[in-house]
Amino acid sequence: MAVAGEGSARHASGNAARHSSGNSRPMLKVSLRNIAANKLRLVLSVLSVVLGTAFVTGSLVFTSTLKSTFDGLLDQGTQDLSAMIEPEDPRGAGVRFEVAERALELPGVEAATPGVTGTVVLFNSDGTPYQSGGAPSEGLEWVDPEAAVGSSDWITDGRAPADDDEVVLPVSVLDKAGLAIGDPAQVYTTSAGMLEVTIVGSFASETDVGGYVGVGFTSERARALFTDGENARNVAVKAAPGVSQEEVRDTLAAEFPEYSVSTGAEVKEKLSEQLSTILDFVNYFFVAFGLIALLVGTFIIYNTFSMLVAQRLRELALLRAIGATRGQLTRSVLAEAALTGLIGSALGVLAGFGLAKVIFVVLEAFDLGIPSGDLALTPMSVVTPLVLGFVVTLFSAWAPARRAGRVAPVQGMRVGAASAEAGGAWRTSVGVFAVVSGLMLALIGTWQDTTKSGAITVGIGAAALIVGSFLVMPALARPIAGGIGRLIGAPFGAVGKLAATNAGRNTRRTAATAFALTLGLTLVAAFGTLGATTKESVSGLIDQGITADVIVQGVASQGPPTPLAGGIEDRIAGVDGVGDVAWLAFGFGQLGGEPQGIAAAGGPVEELLEATVVDGSLEPEADALVVSQDLARDKGWTMGTSVPLVGPDGTESTLRVTGIYTDAQILGEFYTGMDVYDRLVPENLRSTAIVLAKAAEGTSPDEVLEGVTAELTDIPIATVQSKQQYIDVQSGGIDQLLTIIYALLGLALVIAVLGIVNTLALSVIERRTEIGMLRAIGMQRSQIRRTINLESTQIAVFGALIGAAVGVYLGWAFVSVLADSGLSETTIPWGTIGVVLVCSAFVGVLASLWPAHRAAKTGPLEAIAD
Repeated sequence: MAVAGEGSARHASGNAARHSSGNSRPMLKVSLRNIAANKLRLVLSVLSVVLGTAFVTGSLVFTSTLKSTFDGLLDQGTQDLSAMIEPEDPRGAGVRFEVAERALELPGVEAATPGVTGTVVLFNSDGTPYQSGGAPSEGLEWVDPEAAVGSSDWITDGRAPADDDEVVLPVSVLDKAGLAIGDPAQVYTTSAGMLEVTIVGSFASETDVGGYVGVGFTSERARALFTDGENARNVAVKAAPGVSQEEVRDTLAAEFPEYSVSTGAEVKEKLSEQLSTILDFVNYFFVAFGLIALLVGTFIIYNTFSMLVAQRLRELALLRAIGATRGQLTRSVLAEAALTGLIGSALGVLAGFGLAKVIFVVLEAFDLGIPSGDLALTPMSVVTPLVLGFVVTLFSAWAPARRAGRVAPVQGMRVGAASAEAGGAWRTSVGVFAVVSGLMLALIGTWQDTTKSGAITVGIGAAALIVGSFLVMPALARPIAGGIGRLIGAPFGAVGKLAATNAGRNTRRTAATAFALTLGLTLVAAFGTLGATTKESVSGLIDQGITADVIVQGVASQGPPTPLAGGIEDRIAGVDGVGDVAWLAFGFGQLGGEPQGIAAAGGPVEELLEATVVDGSLEPEADALVVSQDLARDKGWTMGTSVPLVGPDGTESTLRVTGIYTDAQILGEFYTGMDVYDRLVPENLRSTAIVLAKAAEGTSPDEVLEGVTAELTDIPIATVQSKQQYIDVQSGGIDQLLTIIYALLGLALVIAVLGIVNTLALSVIERRTEIGMLRAIGMQRSQIRRTINLESTQIAVFGALIGAAVGVYLGWAFVSVLADSGLSETTIPWGTIGVVLVCSAFVGVLASLWPAHRAAKTGPLEAIAD
């Protein structure tokens, strides 16, 4: 009978092949009716695609909108800029003010405006520093808008400043700071400290960025506060009507050969390229997590269609028996996958636009200085996620679709649906080989001489290890997942044993379901290990490198700490109970012919900073240069080497290497003494970056902390911290970054939970007859629910354990590769990993609630009748 059946099937298949075009339409109808009959399965499958594509779309829309908005701001800010005169060395003194006056006398020049700006901190009406988020906070020279070049500012209320103590502020800042026109206000500047000013007007700008603080002073006051009195940052030039940018550039370049002259278009292009570089990094960062989400969704879709084929075994066999070809069955499953991918991707794109809008709303709520505008609809932000979602779904369904095409007609006479797990031996063998290769490559990567080669080797090993884990997990599912199930199910007797047995019935499905969590936990453990090690290393370097009891620096209102006014170290030294005081100051110049930041140290540096002295002394002598061992090796400098140092105003000094050190991150690559700093840096541009104070003998550090805090109450910009508080602040940024990463990885974990829900829900449908039999022989609904709960929990814990083990190993490997960058011994965040493992168990329980409820509703007679 079997032979006859096969012959009939071959005859039917031959007819189908001869009339494939005629049979394509019925098979498509079959696929569409299958989808319509299983709406729940469609929703669960679509969700995994939606979440992944939404994140990719949101990332692309967010960055393209930012770029479009910033490009618009650049267009407005450079619309009348014809040329820009800048110093050849951007860290030099600047452009002399007389250049602007001479430029106005040249043919083809209509206007020329010197650029005068400097760092300031505005204070709210309650005396607290105004937080500008990521936007600039600067003082500027207020220029009549009709005479200004490259500026779109205009007075909206009040008037322009006329006296030294008068200022104008952006209209958007006034309300947020609790200030109004006519109010007194406080502004901190590096050169003059705290200033008492009066607000006489407000201004707006077409290029205003959320959070931006611009404090406009008179020309005389701004130049006294933010320049050396002779040089501006640059000079913006506007060409006369009918004169091109190239013509005015050539005229200026011929007149001022000592400066760099660019057209307005070149300036805009340069700024746009810098902006694109920043936004590309942001884009890659977010898109990476979207791709991780899609990767996790791949396994869910694979699981879904594998179970779909298993459940429809008899149906597919009957279709073969009545003439459907293997290709038609394969295409029917792929058609369902294609429709799932299209629907999921389309919804994901729509959700992504909503996600991008939410991101802008959140950033605006936190006043982070990010401009917002209409969402930018670009082909890439729509087509890319659509194609990604569609391709990922088809790729995930390819293996199940081929399996459907291999169903034989005779299988239609079998009772029940059983899914074969062929290929287990070769799959496990390949998986073991990939795991061993990944482990060895990661280990070899830690032995490489350079960080780049080591990171590449470890990265290849990580990919092999992750792929190998996926391939070998079915072989581990029965012993490990079953063991976990027996352990978890022990208190529940026979119900627990039954749940433990279920995990081993279809090991490939169990592994694919668990792997979604495995991938998420691998990333969490790896990033956690890298972050914890970095945090511990930073804390260790500060703890070992600083012996001071009190650290004073400026408030971080918009990024790095604001420099303190020079001379603050003298006030701190005068506080009762303060012993040694050392400080660091920074400027800009050229060292050995190359642009460099100039660092200078004052006071007994050796007493307050721990550093390994290779040769000489840490205390800078007159005209001395103290350098790190790495810089000395790179430059070929030794003790006594003469090194030329050029200050920002062009003044040159010859310094002599008097000390070489290592292991002192706070000191940077080199520093000189305050004698050189005071000689090279104009008085009104001097500032103090950080002050270190030690308690005198017989005085406790807490007393010194209180005394210094009381002494500096009139300088609210100064942040006074104990050594431990300073360590906590420096390492706090790492915690913030890890929080963001964990939140983004949470998306992958959410998708993994949906995968467990999906698998269990389909498993319940597949096992209706079995569940009906169990109910018929006396199993209670509560016991059915408990069985599904325990089964889900063991799958989740199984995947989490494998992920944690892989992640910790990869985290250790990457930390070892980065050892030369200052990372110390590997610190594994066992607490975080333990919490995540416990949460995985809860995830398993939560994911099973709905499928367990559906299973418990199964009636004995109804299920057996199926």
